[in-house]
Amino acid sequence: TDLIMVIRIADFRCVDMNHAFSSLLGYTCTRQDPKDFFAIFPDEARDHMQAFMETAAESPHQKKLETVIRTISGELIPIELSLRLVTFHSERFGVIVARDIQERKKNESALLTAQKKLSLIYFLTRNDIKSKTFVVRAYLDVLRQIAKHPEETSVIEKLMHTTEQIQRDIEYAETYQDMGAQEPTWQHFNDVFLYAISHLPPITISRKTVLTGIEIYADLLLEKGLMHLMEFIYMQGKASGEVTVSHTESARGLHIIFEKESPGILSGNKDTLFLWNPEKNSAQNLFFIREILEITSIAIQETGDAHTLRFEILVPKEGYRFS
Repeated sequence: TDLIMVIRIADFRCVDMNHAFSSLLGYTCTRQDPKDFFAIFPDEARDHMQAFMETAAESPHQKKLETVIRTISGELIPIELSLRLVTFHSERFGVIVARDIQERKKNESALLTAQKKLSLIYFLTRNDIKSKTFVVRAYLDVLRQIAKHPEETSVIEKLMHTTEQIQRDIEYAETYQDMGAQEPTWQHFNDVFLYAISHLPPITISRKTVLTGIEIYADLLLEKGLMHLMEFIYMQGKASGEVTVSHTESARGLHIIFEKESPGILSGNKDTLFLWNPEKNSAQNLFFIREILEITSIAIQETGDAHTLRFEILVPKEGYRFS
């Protein structure tokens, strides 16, 4: 059941709440007996909530936030809330709709614990494989030096190549071992994007829209995923080609678009573009950017034509906000 509360924006006091909210808190509020809205939050969350409300009061967009409230008995309960502003008789009010997310938080905590244990197992196993692979390469190198026949050398070279592939796969696993191991966070997209391209050769970027102020809820490896995406775009067509970045909203969510004039991706290859291909290096492999985004239900696809490279990231409604 949704928890609903009405806040008077002029003084941030609660003037009404539904039965579900009052039952959870252990008290109620009315226009005749308004309560300080910020009093329902523990001290450590109050400053953040005040900043959130002040920003929301100046924004036309609906705002969302995960925080913690305190009941009359002192129990702390995690909630997810959204705020929408309305005007009634020339007075502004904020309508808060919240959900108790205790069960979800418990499940997330259990999942993260399991993922951390798996990551430890992967780490130990991977290091063991790396050590053994190093030994195998050393023996193969010795065999290559003492080989007397071209057939022997050919077989050894093939084994060396296979061993190098194994090492490359291990490096991929190391790079992305923490994917999903920590809880996703709200990230300023423009900042993450700038950090991502800072690892690459200079790229000419043209912004059709202002990305500043957009936050998206994504895995902590978002920066690395965007780096691989921009590296792929950089390598297509002329390296000096301009990349245009823009965004737009629709009923489906937020669309973030990257475009470059370049020979496009053939329609038959668009579906396989994001599939795992161990033969490709990181600059050619878009498998990980899709996997990183999908953790928080963000989609990516290539939608260009024969003369344009165009990647579109679709962030669902609940996965972005404006700050």
